[in-house]
Amino acid sequence: MIDTIVSKVTKNKPKPMFLTDGGDWDLQQKAKKLTKYCEGIFYSTNMYREATRAFTDACIFGTGAVKFFKEDNEIKAERVLIDELKTDESESFYGKPSVLHQVKFIHKDKLKEMFPGNDATIDDALNFETSYSISKHYRSRMLVYVVESWHLPSGKDAKDGRHCITIANKTLFSEKYTKNYFPFVFFRWQERPVGFWGMGISEQLTGLQLEINKILKTIQVSMHLVSIPKLLVEVSSKIVTAHLNNKIGGIIKYAGTPPQYAPLGGVPPELFSHLDRLVTAAYQMVGVSQLSAQSTKPLGLDSGKALREYNDIETDRFSSVGIRYEQSFLEAARIVLDLAKEISIDTDDFKVKVKGKNFVDTIKWSEVDLEEDKYMMEVFPTNALSSTPSARLEDVKDLIQAGFMTQDDGRRLLDFPDLKAVNDLYNSGEEDINRTIDKLLTTGVYESPEPYQNLQLGLRLFQNAYLMYKGQNAPEDRLELLRQWISDAQALLQQAAPPAPPQAPPAGAAPGPVAPPIANPVAAPTSPIMPINPPQPQ
Repeated sequence: MIDTIVSKVTKNKPKPMFLTDGGDWDLQQKAKKLTKYCEGIFYSTNMYREATRAFTDACIFGTGAVKFFKEDNEIKAERVLIDELKTDESESFYGKPSVLHQVKFIHKDKLKEMFPGNDATIDDALNFETSYSISKHYRSRMLVYVVESWHLPSGKDAKDGRHCITIANKTLFSEKYTKNYFPFVFFRWQERPVGFWGMGISEQLTGLQLEINKILKTIQVSMHLVSIPKLLVEVSSKIVTAHLNNKIGGIIKYAGTPPQYAPLGGVPPELFSHLDRLVTAAYQMVGVSQLSAQSTKPLGLDSGKALREYNDIETDRFSSVGIRYEQSFLEAARIVLDLAKEISIDTDDFKVKVKGKNFVDTIKWSEVDLEEDKYMMEVFPTNALSSTPSARLEDVKDLIQAGFMTQDDGRRLLDFPDLKAVNDLYNSGEEDINRTIDKLLTTGVYESPEPYQNLQLGLRLFQNAYLMYKGQNAPEDRLELLRQWISDAQALLQQAAPPAPPQAPPAGAAPGPVAPPIANPVAAPTSPIMPINPPQPQ
């Protein structure tokens, strides 16, 4: 059940998006870059992989965690075993502790490298901690019990926040801590009414699981007692027991009553029925269908629409879990941006590589630095379509039939590996126009239209971009580049238009020479767009 739930909840990768509320063009461009910047950090830190592991911990133990920290001027993320984190139960009664500890055993050589100048103290800590180690498994002469602690500030202007790293006999590191959160993102399967830690599936099913184990043990013992063949030998018969073996074609000599097999007993069928009832009850308690756990679909559900409806009904059971999972990525975005800002202060600038569709770009923190009151964060799944090819095809067909997209848009949304080359070919014209618009707006370098571009599509996309960015108060020099491209494209279309048919000569006049036809590499637009005249300089 846990494997099934993890697959359902984590199949979509939540993507934090930064939105401005009525901001101008510069703010909106920064917010768009900030979205890509955060996405680049998530991929560089393997956030989605670590989040999947932490969510699995949440299903098993009730709570999972991912820790973010700086190392060599880079942002790192790692899944933390929840047993390493400690809080005070009384302080955590309302779910908001102000102090959090992480305990961990670290090799003494690594600890000496992290905190040079403390070699003797670390060696003494080895001898001191042998008597109170948590488990004999950890009573190694090479491991040191290390505690990292965070104390949140008591108020907005309070200065009592502290972050420190200690061993048994010394504080190795201590600094002020001004943040109002811990550097962890927590995942919970189910939140408890009180307390900080969540409840996992294993805890929910403890009673049923113990009963299932008991019945399985009973069935096992019963099978050994009554389901193993046994020979009945009369005491008065003269039989050599050595002849009772498993040899093929063996001969058994006897006098009196011959030996015979005892009839096999059977395990009561009520045991198996009760076992099936308990397993079904466990699935119902958690909300997972046995069909999903077994990777099968109900009979008769063959169309993509029917499968979507079936999945939606089952997914509603985990909607609250999915919301908490997505909200955790907003917390992660907040933490990684704070770390990026700190690294940028210590270094010249913190750069992140962002994966585009056909290239890799590099974004600096100085290009996306926004005050928190200038934007708001929302989280969206990266893929709202179905995952299987047949169901995705049905999704796209429904959108095309409803008129929400064209066939070209649907072909691009399919994104099947075996159709990639075909899709790239069909979408190359639109991709080229969008690349040109993005280049004009981001770099300010003009790129004139070519006769071999899809100029009709370009006029429509450029006019839409001009109207949108004009409403966003984009810089006048960027708007001028869009207007210039539109004018140049219209000029190319006019040059490629077929000439007007010659007028009939007057009666009695000699016919003149016929002009050769003009090549027409680009067809004239079916719906001409009115030219946009740039404003005259004052």
